[in-house]
Amino acid sequence: MKTIFEKMFGQYRGMRRELYILFWGKAATNMGAMIWPMLTLILSNKLGMNAQEIAKITIAMGVVQFPANLLGGKLADCCNKKKLIIICDLVTVICYLTAAVLPVSMAQILLFFTAGIFQTMENPSYDALVADLSTSENREKAYSLMYLGLNLGIILSPTIGGILFENHLGLAYAIDGLTTLSSTI
Repeated sequence: MKTIFEKMFGQYRGMRRELYILFWGKAATNMGAMIWPMLTLILSNKLGMNAQEIAKITIAMGVVQFPANLLGGKLADCCNKKKLIIICDLVTVICYLTAAVLPVSMAQILLFFTAGIFQTMENPSYDALVADLSTSENREKAYSLMYLGLNLGIILSPTIGGILFENHLGLAYAIDGLTTLSSTI
């Protein structure tokens, strides 16, 4: 009788090692995304902003990330995808670790926003690498594995972030940086 683990993850056996590395990178990077779910709380509870100010900031972040995604796709087409992921991750790590030592402020939010832009820019490279490293027979499973990594990371991050929000927000930024660094390595 197969265990639950074998039933859930057995379908992902036999793929290239690089796809498992990308899976870990996707899971670790998204596990480190603790600040995004707490952004509204940080802006309102920690920085005292009202709903209108928070809406303007989050809309601006979304508007800027759209062209960053397009730029990331263009760069993925003409640059080395692995190097692009590493460069984007290193900028992200530097931003998060710098934000971790700053007091709660708009400077911290700006660093977080900059990190988010570079994480957005790397996503097309991840997707292109999955296509490059998979075969037509296992491509669907390869993308499914990446989606699983994304979901695992996103499930864990708000839980950990919520625990750290009140008294250890800097630690949440540090964990974001360190998980992204682990995915880069």
